[in-house]
Amino acid sequence: MTSDQQKGSSIKRRLLSWLMHIGTIVMAVYLIHLWQTRDLVEGVAPALSGQTLQGERFDLSKQTQWPLLVHFWATWCPVCKFESGGIASLSQNYPVVTVAMQSGSDRELREFLDQRELQLPVISDSDGSLAAAWAVKGVPTTYIIDADSRIRFTSVGYTLPLTLRIRLWLTEIW
Repeated sequence: MTSDQQKGSSIKRRLLSWLMHIGTIVMAVYLIHLWQTRDLVEGVAPALSGQTLQGERFDLSKQTQWPLLVHFWATWCPVCKFESGGIASLSQNYPVVTVAMQSGSDRELREFLDQRELQLPVISDSDGSLAAAWAVKGVPTTYIIDADSRIRFTSVGYTLPLTLRIRLWLTEIW
């Protein structure tokens, strides 16, 4: 075997090794996602209504803009804090409603939003009843709802804004 053939064979082996590693990582991430979302509500979205911190009444059954991103979060959650800017940016292009789970008084929530300069519609879920109805066990948890009030996508934990944007777009056209 010539030197060039050995180099070519070595490159092929390394490439195959990298592809196997990447495939294993992708599979592991997907299996973790399945495990994290296994108990979340599926099918038709549960009822969701309440007064937002901005003083507006939100009622999922009267929602006219689709798709809708429903995002459960908490002020005490470090991942939620990190993700909040991405959720706010999505709200500029898509309808978004957020549910602050057991995060203090309305005043404390407003201060939290003001400190981070976030403009989001927020429903306070001080007793966790909304989160329980939606089977939320951890935050952040995100649902994407279609025009038939069906849950199309779910995620638990940090989700890239681009991933959410793609899922919203797919829900819109699909």
